[in-house]
Amino acid sequence: MLGIPESVMPHVRRFGFSGVIAVAVVVVMIFGINPITVLTGQVAEPLPHTTLTALEAIAAGEDGPEALVDAVSREANGFWERAFRSAAVHYPPVTLKMVPTKAELGCGMAGSDVGTFYCPDDSTVYVDMATYADLVASFPAEGHKAEGYLIGLAYGHHVQAALDQFEALESLDAAERAVREQQLGAQAACYSGAWTKWAGLEILLDDPAIVRAIDSVSTGRDVTTAPSRTPIPRALTPPSAAFRAHGYGLGYAIPAAGSCRMENIGHPI
Repeated sequence: MLGIPESVMPHVRRFGFSGVIAVAVVVVMIFGINPITVLTGQVAEPLPHTTLTALEAIAAGEDGPEALVDAVSREANGFWERAFRSAAVHYPPVTLKMVPTKAELGCGMAGSDVGTFYCPDDSTVYVDMATYADLVASFPAEGHKAEGYLIGLAYGHHVQAALDQFEALESLDAAERAVREQQLGAQAACYSGAWTKWAGLEILLDDPAIVRAIDSVSTGRDVTTAPSRTPIPRALTPPSAAFRAHGYGLGYAIPAAGSCRMENIGHPI
């Protein structure tokens, strides 16, 4: 009457209906079947990529760079939303836009060779997908992780903007401003390190090849004259490699915003 096959009935009598269902759920999950599909007959939507699964899918040829951009954006933004909420501090919304070429970049940066950057004017992370493709072409083994770092860095700049870290720059003299800009760069690297650890990635800046990939799209760029109401972080004086690594290591060691306070960042090295 219940439609249960006779071969299954001994197991039902032994373990009960709930026991049999539990075993069945485990079995279908082992074989890669979503138990929701089995129980309801409805096909569930696949879970979104994490940064790690996006990297795996790209390596296997099952997905493209957009999957990584989406995963890093979702995870980095979620990380900072939770951090601000736990500190009872408002976290302003941030948007990520993937554009096909530098001609479509916003924030007054159209045509600039800036790649991935954060625009304080519209609280948007811009990712130039053509530059991303060039990065992977030049560094096939490291390009995707380097891009992940750059997106994490851009979200770090959003955190700085949310905490009004750029406001005091205009009141500093040239020497003081250069020091402060380098400190801000190291702090943003610290924020990217915190996200990297939380996402389950290795210490990216420990790999010289990944560092070279990051630097290939982080230096010598035409980003110094873009019009903006507030400074564009990628146009600021960058920290030295050692100072950047110092900041990144602080965030990776203890992935929390407090690890990246300026007193921990210290003086440029």
